[in-house]
Amino acid sequence: IIEDVEDRLNEKLVNPLRGLGAAQLSSGRPDLATRTFDRATHITHVNEGPHNIQQVEILEALAQASLMMGETKGARAVLDRIHALNVRHFANDKLALIPSLMRRASWQHAAHYYNDERATYRRAIRIIEDNLGKTDPQLILPLQRLGRSFYYLDLTQADTAQRQMVTSGEIYFKRALRIAEQAPDLDWREVADAKLALADNYIYAQSQNRARRLYNELWTFLSADDERLAFRAETLEHPVPLFYDDLPRYAFSGADANAATDDLLTGTIRVDYTVSTRGRVRNIRTEAIPPEFTDMQRMVHREIRRRVYRPQMSDDGPRQSDKLLFEHEFSYRQSDLDALRKETGEPAQRSSDESQDDGTDEQR
Repeated sequence: IIEDVEDRLNEKLVNPLRGLGAAQLSSGRPDLATRTFDRATHITHVNEGPHNIQQVEILEALAQASLMMGETKGARAVLDRIHALNVRHFANDKLALIPSLMRRASWQHAAHYYNDERATYRRAIRIIEDNLGKTDPQLILPLQRLGRSFYYLDLTQADTAQRQMVTSGEIYFKRALRIAEQAPDLDWREVADAKLALADNYIYAQSQNRARRLYNELWTFLSADDERLAFRAETLEHPVPLFYDDLPRYAFSGADANAATDDLLTGTIRVDYTVSTRGRVRNIRTEAIPPEFTDMQRMVHREIRRRVYRPQMSDDGPRQSDKLLFEHEFSYRQSDLDALRKETGEPAQRSSDESQDDGTDEQR
């Protein structure tokens, strides 16, 4: 309607295009969403100029679409565009740049650019220190996130330098806790979060005695009243993963043009496992529906195996948690499943129209 009444470059098209792109993302079509967000961005350029700040939210959605398709280089290029726009817009107000830097670091984390993520958090920290001082409570969050970024290393093949990097995250958690404990009128939740973050770091670094001491202090601190007991139940009375990576949502490339003509079906990977008192995963059992997507099974199994958890706590200290369940849903095409079955010598499934006729298409 807008195109007919106005024209194809009218600024009124931006919001409905954003909505269309969001719907395409949620329905598992990042390839279509990319084209939609590109068009919305182009319209903002025509109407507001190439450096308009209004396009940032569209570009963030475009970066999300690129990540969903596994195109991390494309996502990184979009993030660089967003950063350039924010730096230009907030050139005279460095503190106003902090929210955009925090979002930038989160996107860099999602794209697995962990060194870039750390550099961004350090920049945010320097800006706060230069403008507000080295003990301002606004430092707590970027310090904690900088510390958590050091969790994302492959310890199965870590050399000495990597081991040193792992332990170096501790200094940021310690500093955040020190600022939290010394800040007047800071909410007790922020103090608890800061102590919890340091205890989690000790679990990750396998400093069990230090971790247990801090967890026990927190258990007592959070047992004072009903409000704190509710927080204790949320944070300490069940295992919590300290870090995790997003798993692929597709058993094929999301950018594959053939996906446009194929209906997407849903598969499920289920993992049963145990978390020990040291926060390590044990006794893993994996099953999949359909079972042919073995590569997806291996990725999910590997992701669960590498996780480190905050163990379940009790009055007597950490407890082992048994019979935990993790489920991962993914999308696949019937043609991919048929190809896998052909490789293993199994008969290919009938077309979706035939299966619907006899009521056997419940999986879909």
